[in-house]
Amino acid sequence: MVVAAGCETYRIEYHKRPGYYRSAAVQQNETVTLDDGTVLVFTTRETPGDPAAGVGGSPVPGDEGRAAGDRPAFQIREELDDGTVILRALLPQQVLVNMLTCLRNQEYELIWDQLLAERTKHNYELREQGFAEFETFCVTHRMELAATLTRMMLGLSRSEAFMKNVDGGVVRFYFHPRVAPEFKFKTVEVISENGGLKLLIIR
Repeated sequence: MVVAAGCETYRIEYHKRPGYYRSAAVQQNETVTLDDGTVLVFTTRETPGDPAAGVGGSPVPGDEGRAAGDRPAFQIREELDDGTVILRALLPQQVLVNMLTCLRNQEYELIWDQLLAERTKHNYELREQGFAEFETFCVTHRMELAATLTRMMLGLSRSEAFMKNVDGGVVRFYFHPRVAPEFKFKTVEVISENGGLKLLIIR
């Protein structure tokens, strides 16, 4: 849609996004204005196949014997009655969503315990500060990390961000060159580990 306001003409684009973007984002703005003046307006939809809901509404492994209507959806984040939180990821995008939610909630120990790859934790521990150094990094760069993750997920459908497989079971998310200069962090890597996916690095 192109709108004329006085002597100025600007463009409005309407996009539907999965519901998990709203729940995961640190800042939940419904409109975004790009450098060229284009206004992006986001509405939220819920679909069974959203990465946050699961893989096409797949059941939890081991529940195949239940009736179809009784099958629980795969949950990437499950909060138990005793307050315990369990993070899961079978798709690379689910790692990014979990990371965003944890950043929003400032759950840095949860990221360390369940979301971070063992290789990454080992590298921190080699410098003898371990979790303390990781937590300081997250606190210091929380907003910049959230901005990168949010735009990266939204950008996948607009050719502003891309996802590709690289060596060693690593999946890399990266920005288009025209978008990358806007962000402090430009690349996210996810790795397959112990039957799931973990966050390897954000740089």
